[in-house]
Amino acid sequence: MEREFAMELYWRRLRTVLSKNVPWLILVLQCIVFSCFTKDFFSARNILNILNQNAYVVIAALGISLIMISGAIDLSSGYQMSIIGIVSGILLTEAGLPIPVVILVAFLLGIALNLLATYIAHKLGLTLFITSLAAMNIYMGVSYTISNARIISRLPDAFKFLGQGYLGPVPFPIILAAVLFLIMSFFLTRTYWGRYIYALGGNTEASRLAGINVLGIKLMIAGICGVFIALSALMLIARLGTAQSTAGPGTEFTVITGVLVGGVSIRGGEGKLHGVLAGILIMAIFSNGMQMANMGVYAQYIVKGLIMLLAISVDVFQFNRRQRKQGVRRKAA
Repeated sequence: MEREFAMELYWRRLRTVLSKNVPWLILVLQCIVFSCFTKDFFSARNILNILNQNAYVVIAALGISLIMISGAIDLSSGYQMSIIGIVSGILLTEAGLPIPVVILVAFLLGIALNLLATYIAHKLGLTLFITSLAAMNIYMGVSYTISNARIISRLPDAFKFLGQGYLGPVPFPIILAAVLFLIMSFFLTRTYWGRYIYALGGNTEASRLAGINVLGIKLMIAGICGVFIALSALMLIARLGTAQSTAGPGTEFTVITGVLVGGVSIRGGEGKLHGVLAGILIMAIFSNGMQMANMGVYAQYIVKGLIMLLAISVDVFQFNRRQRKQGVRRKAA
């Protein structure tokens, strides 16, 4: 009897662990599959290359995850990156401003863009999804107007370190992304503000009745996200060595898909950053693996779209199943 109870307890714990780490299981399976088709997939050079190329995506995801956990979706982040990149490039090359000043201006611009969209959505009683849908077109037009559709090159070598530098054998972008990931994980799981963000995504009205300053938390999220979006834009143009209006748009789709795959509910209130990291790596490895398999960019678009649809379908299925279980429990009570 005791042995049967111990085995049942073991399998129960194992199922719990597996259910909480589904994105990582998918990532491991994905790596095994791609390694069977491409012999150099597991090489240290390729792994570092994947992490380095997607460090800016991870940093953008840290900010966007806060928005999605709080129950909102922002479609304009990639277009914010476009404006921030162009403005930063002009300030570096034409205005000749010091790099720290340019970084500060980029942060302030990212914060301002996010605060403005969040405040307008709140005042008009709209969702951030609708506001950002309009904003993304405005941002793109502003970016092309400022840049005059040209490529801004000759960025300072010291600035390029942000996207191309190394600390020892490890690329600096990977180190920066890892440090920020640890900081944000602590913020979400060990602070009151992190709990407020989850509460906001779970039920906004209940959060308001509980005494949480809903607008204040939304503006805090917007400000933090603005900093991460700005840093992501700076890292992207530093890695490319040029600033152009096309650098940035499209990132938001990859990030949102990765965040959903990582276990963050599309309704908000659920998800962990370690799952988000796994989701972003899944998207990165899909792109890398398909490139090494000589699959075209259009095929990659199709696969990414299907992945997003699948992630949303799984989220909806799990939500409906929980609702049915709750309904059964209420009837039983």
